[in-house]
Amino acid sequence: MKKHQDEINETIMYLSRLLDKHTNIVDAQANALIFTIQVKDLYNPERVQRAIFEKIHRAIYGKLSSPDELNFTMFIAADVEGSRSGYIPDHVLHDPMMPHYHGILLFSKPDWEVIRENLSYWKGKIRSSIMDMREIKDDEIDQYGCFKSESVWIDLFDKKKCNDAKHQAPIGDYIQYAMKSHLQANRRSIYTYQPKVYPFDIYATDKDTSSASHLFDVLYGLQKKFQMNSSFSR
Repeated sequence: MKKHQDEINETIMYLSRLLDKHTNIVDAQANALIFTIQVKDLYNPERVQRAIFEKIHRAIYGKLSSPDELNFTMFIAADVEGSRSGYIPDHVLHDPMMPHYHGILLFSKPDWEVIRENLSYWKGKIRSSIMDMREIKDDEIDQYGCFKSESVWIDLFDKKKCNDAKHQAPIGDYIQYAMKSHLQANRRSIYTYQPKVYPFDIYATDKDTSSASHLFDVLYGLQKKFQMNSSFSR
């Protein structure tokens, strides 16, 4: 029970950092893309995760991020094969055969309206910007030259696909799913899988940290009510 609650609380911590700078939290949770990126290895994940954020930022806005403006926020976490099974052996965490990243992008409502209007174009632009990184695994092509498996997959966030809801915010369920390798690795003092939230992890000031901490308290309160109501309805 304690482990379950610790995982919920850690998820809320990342969620508060992801949502904090958005002026409308409800809109932000509706204006989202999720992605999966297959990579060749998990060497230097902190550099790779930040590079993915900056690549996406430049693809959409034509420039790198800066501390004086917020265009979107991104959560990203590394994952390995078999993590859905509930237990990941140490040797897989240390040397995965299918390393990849899961993540979510949250946009402001005006930007989301532009992206949603021409979704296939923006998905393609984001995908192309990531694919030119040398760390990304090549797409698998069959003998006829058709895609067998894409290394970068991007789609709309669909809260209806969040089964067995643990969080009052469906995005919380996605975040906890995305960092399932981290939750196991961290308990064994393996820190390769530490999730990141951008631009928070680049530019956060003491004021930003305090603001995210306040939002954590708000979300934690909502979560406690959600869990109480869920237990009563069973």
